[in-house]
Amino acid sequence: MINADVDSIELQKKGCYLPARYVLSFLLIWAKCLEYAQRVCLSVTIVAMINHTALDAGTNDSTYDDDTCDAIQGINATTPEEEGDFLWSPSTQGMILAAYFYGYVCTQVVGGRFAEVFGGKWVLGLSILIASFLTLGTPIAADIGVAAMVVVRVMMGMIHGVCMPTAFALFGHWAPVEEKSTLIALCVVGDNIGTILTMPLTGYLCEYGFAGGWPSVYYILGIVGFVWFFFWFFLAYNRPSDHPRISRIEIDYIQKGQIQFAEEQKLPVPWKKVLTSMPVWTVAVVSFCSTWGFITLLTKLPTYLEVVLHVPIQKNGLVNSLVYASICITLFVSSYLSDYLRSNKHMNSTKVRKGFEFIALMGPALCTGLIPVARCDRVSVIALLTLAMAFLGFAGGGHVSIVADMAPHHSASIFGFVNSVGCVAGIISPMAAGFLLDNAHASVEQWSIVYYISSGFYLLGAIIFTIWGSAEKQSWAQSPYSDKLLSVPYLQSEKLPSIANSDSEKRYGSIP
Repeated sequence: MINADVDSIELQKKGCYLPARYVLSFLLIWAKCLEYAQRVCLSVTIVAMINHTALDAGTNDSTYDDDTCDAIQGINATTPEEEGDFLWSPSTQGMILAAYFYGYVCTQVVGGRFAEVFGGKWVLGLSILIASFLTLGTPIAADIGVAAMVVVRVMMGMIHGVCMPTAFALFGHWAPVEEKSTLIALCVVGDNIGTILTMPLTGYLCEYGFAGGWPSVYYILGIVGFVWFFFWFFLAYNRPSDHPRISRIEIDYIQKGQIQFAEEQKLPVPWKKVLTSMPVWTVAVVSFCSTWGFITLLTKLPTYLEVVLHVPIQKNGLVNSLVYASICITLFVSSYLSDYLRSNKHMNSTKVRKGFEFIALMGPALCTGLIPVARCDRVSVIALLTLAMAFLGFAGGGHVSIVADMAPHHSASIFGFVNSVGCVAGIISPMAAGFLLDNAHASVEQWSIVYYISSGFYLLGAIIFTIWGSAEKQSWAQSPYSDKLLSVPYLQSEKLPSIANSDSEKRYGSIP
């Protein structure tokens, strides 16, 4: 009987080479690239949008005249070659940069719950589509004024807020147990790939782009979003069982070891127990601490490189790419290693998560704390920034994946809550930095305060997670009626063959 089923599948799936879960993962990574590209491009374009000469003339405080770095010899890098049109003070810039997170924090839990109940395909698809329209409209909003920019950024944050919780919900259905941390980390890496690609592209387009330079960034990213939606519409599905071209062997592999519950039973989230759970609040507070430092760099690093270290805008984008490339590598490596250590029973999940998170937070705490010591030594500062991001990538084996360990049924909703708490830091940190730098945005001393604050939050997060972090499945996360551990036998072998060396995977994969 099995042989007959195999022959039938072989006839239906002949010529199929790529597993459906990898197609979905690629589209999710692309979506996260777009989300971050549309989010972070403002951090670079705002450097080209501002008239720094006029701003310096209007706000310069002579108290800090001797506390600045010398310009690079042979380069007039204090300002871009062409000044921008806007006279936005550092505090106004901080308000505009923070506006995104006002919206972002509002839709984390709602987006996660919608994805759990209604499926993630349309929640994520419409999010990127609408955000792409808003991206196209950003240059118009800038011309209208600060209020319009704030409104557009708040709306974009609200729309993007559903993306990561929705990805968690989709991986809950699509990720095999052995691949869950790795696939989630790859999705998170998509954020940083978006940053890596966007920063140098934005720097180049600000200098040489069409439509006046910086506006071309938003037009290109909007169009790319429409292209992504076309592929997502035809290739993405909520569950493996919905996919018309997936193979039986891949469905069995995905479901083996997964905890399944009946389609008609939508488990309610026990919010009272969630909100009184020490492990959940530990992850939330640690998310806040790590997000503070990360968002401070994400939003202010291009300005710091421009006005303090006098790095020209084109090289500015390349330096930003170098900094964020380091986190991509360590995110993937740490996630793979954490999966390996857990699956081979070398360490229990809690010890693995605590170990990786300790590295992820103590490393940046040390590096950002040393940046004020390096002062105007550009090579040392850039090296410390790169190392800080590399260490932060170890969170891929730490708090980034721990929610799926604690409460697999409700991972999207709880991740949404945890991420909401973390994103409060995204609101406060750019505004706090803008306030500190308002009258001395080129002062090394004032920037040192910004870095010391970030270092302190990293240190606090490391201490809290080491004491109270837990990856154990919580008692309130147990399903009262429908959990059953699937142990589906594979059609041919105990382990799914790899794409590279197995003819059966070629036959029983899927057409994307």
